[in-house]
Amino acid sequence: MVEMPVPGLYFVIANDVRARFVRPDLDNRPHTIRAVDAVTLGHSGGISPDEMPGGFAGLLAQSIIDEFAVDLFTHLVLVAPSHVLRDLIAMLDGPAAASLIGSLAADLVTVPDHELRPLLGEWLPVIHD
Repeated sequence: MVEMPVPGLYFVIANDVRARFVRPDLDNRPHTIRAVDAVTLGHSGGISPDEMPGGFAGLLAQSIIDEFAVDLFTHLVLVAPSHVLRDLIAMLDGPAAASLIGSLAADLVTVPDHELRPLLGEWLPVIHD
C-alpha cells in the first residue's frame, strides 16, 4: 500500500484571527507551510483588517484567491468554525471558488501537524498498488 499525495491539494485551516496553509508531504502527512494572522495578511496586502470588507476573513479569502491565481494549488479544502467557513466560502469567487473540493466546520488552528492526518483523512486518500 502506497499513499500518494493528491496533486495541488491545499488546506486552509482558520479561525477568527489566525490561519494555517497546509499541504500534504510525499507521505501524505499534512505539513504547515505558512501561518498568518490579521496583521501579517494586512501587511502583505498593504491593507489593514479594519479597511477590508469582512475583516480577517476578507483578507484570508483574498490571500486564497491570490495564491490560486499563481498556481499554488488546484484543490482547496477549507477548515474553520462554521461562521468563519460560511464567510470564507461566500467571499471566494471564480476559479478559486471552483477549486473548493471540501470543507470541515472545526477549529483546528492549534492542532499540531502530526495530529491532522486522522481529521483530514477524507481528503488524503490511501492508494493501493
